[in-house]
Amino acid sequence: MKVLTALLIAVTVVNSATLGYDASVMNGLNILPSYTNFFHLNTATTGLMTAGAWIGDVLACFIMQPITDRYGRKAGILSSAIVCFIGIILQAAAQNTGMFVVSRVIVGLGSQLSSSAAPALLGELLPAATRGRILGIFFSCFYVGSLLVSIINYGSQNINSTWSWRLPSLLQLIPSILALCLLPFVPESPRWLIAQGKFDHAREVLTITRGDSDPNDPRVAAEFDTIETTIATEKEMFPRNPWIEIISTPGNRKRLAILVSFGIMLEMFGNYVVSFYLTKILDQAGITNTKTQTQINVILNCWSFAVAIAGSFALDYIGRRKQTLWCIVGMIVCLYILGGLIKVYGESTNTSGIYGSIAVIFLFQGFYSFSITPMTSVYPTEVSQYKLRITGIAIFRFFDCGFGLMASFAMSYAMANLGWKFYIINASYDFLFLAAAYFLFVETNALTLEEITAKFEGTVTLEAHGSEPQDLNGSLSNSEEIKDTKN
Repeated sequence: MKVLTALLIAVTVVNSATLGYDASVMNGLNILPSYTNFFHLNTATTGLMTAGAWIGDVLACFIMQPITDRYGRKAGILSSAIVCFIGIILQAAAQNTGMFVVSRVIVGLGSQLSSSAAPALLGELLPAATRGRILGIFFSCFYVGSLLVSIINYGSQNINSTWSWRLPSLLQLIPSILALCLLPFVPESPRWLIAQGKFDHAREVLTITRGDSDPNDPRVAAEFDTIETTIATEKEMFPRNPWIEIISTPGNRKRLAILVSFGIMLEMFGNYVVSFYLTKILDQAGITNTKTQTQINVILNCWSFAVAIAGSFALDYIGRRKQTLWCIVGMIVCLYILGGLIKVYGESTNTSGIYGSIAVIFLFQGFYSFSITPMTSVYPTEVSQYKLRITGIAIFRFFDCGFGLMASFAMSYAMANLGWKFYIINASYDFLFLAAAYFLFVETNALTLEEITAKFEGTVTLEAHGSEPQDLNGSLSNSEEIKDTKN
């Protein structure tokens, strides 16, 4: 089991790093004069180049559910790596704006496919005791990719040719290659296997994940029966297409409200401009040297990664809801302060004011990374039951990517036209997100998946089969003895 856990963590790092590299590569490229001069960028084309990946992300939301539910969680990860390969090669070879934008659409499509398959695979393989923190680490490792590309951009800035931006584009192949190398050693989700009627294979996977080699172990039999009962009950309760069932009950409609609101929040808190337009923020703060900007970019990604890992473990102690609420408050305060500092010191030579602005950017990103980053993979996976899990993640990602696409066009104009006022406006509408989280989000800390389901639907899911309340992952509460639900 220790070897399997290590492999799953490796899959976590690699797939999340792919997302992070893809999301942050444009931030680094926008700093490089060789890139901006080659494509003759202006405000409009900068927004279009940044938006390319978001277009692909949105398109992926329509195909991730049928691929991952029909062909398996591993098939979703495999598809992601193959599509990314194609897009990355085109991006590195781009000769004009149109070719670059098309390549970014393909890369976005590929990288987003793994954002549903990988968390679902992890959530359905891991026991409840470690599920939360490893799922949190999943999206926290987003910063591994961000850090990797920021370091590569820092080194490639000294190349006196277009390879200064082509090389960071091409090296995006590394996470995809690693994903393909690791995938054969990772088992398929036992829940997906049981749903497909592959019972012998599912028993084998459960035996491995239990950490022993005895297929007749009563714990394996009990867990297998628990999963089989849960899936059978869900098929009876939600027989229609999951896209219809997501609005079929009050509990599912509440799930939908959470997924939609959280998806919108993800890109509109203000972190979007830090991730994609850091160079513009630093220009407004009076820091215009390319070398200094790339150094800040590297350090910021190191800071964000460390804080996100800490936040992943803190979720199990502080709680999902409380940690999210406090971090939203912190982000609002930071944006108000950043707007004020840029207003006063943005065009000055006051060193203290300039570095004060940098400190607030770090604080803001720290609040975001501590809560929202790990919650990105934890919460959509936890609040949706098996039948609706991939559909729920797809809906969440659609609104995340849709608003990211909108922001990629609007933010560059807003920052250029509003200046310091942009941050004040952003902080003000963040109060709407604070209210949504306060009234909609439910606490899922220390609860099994079945107990989380009970917060939405009551205990009817398994009562329909006369069974004990159980975890949708196949485990009972930690305080309960695992029983054979068939007896």
